[in-house]
Amino acid sequence: MFVLNNFKETTMLELENNGFYPLTDEHLNAYVPMRPGVYMLAVRLANGVHENFFTSQSDNLHESLKRILEGDYSHLPPAAQACLGNFQPYFNYFIIMDRVYQQEVEKMLAHTSDPVLKLNVVNAN
Repeated sequence: MFVLNNFKETTMLELENNGFYPLTDEHLNAYVPMRPGVYMLAVRLANGVHENFFTSQSDNLHESLKRILEGDYSHLPPAAQACLGNFQPYFNYFIIMDRVYQQEVEKMLAHTSDPVLKLNVVNAN
């Protein structure tokens, strides 16, 4: 569980961590709602840890992840596109209705993990 504390207001937002799922039609249809929120894309390392390489917010989580699954990477930075082209992507998401909180959570999640660009890939299967 992640906790975001906004000091400007006396609000604490708790995010339930759904875990990471492979980015497939089956997993999208089973788990991802057509709701607003924040999503993360990750690769799975040999030790089983998921390393985040892209975080974004969306008005429709299912639609945004489906677009990526179908190969539309036009809105992604080149480093994220390279990861998607070379590795099996995994995803995680958080349903967040309020756009202000979406921006705060996106910033928090993007800065709490080391970017994949710093990873040294030894073997890509």
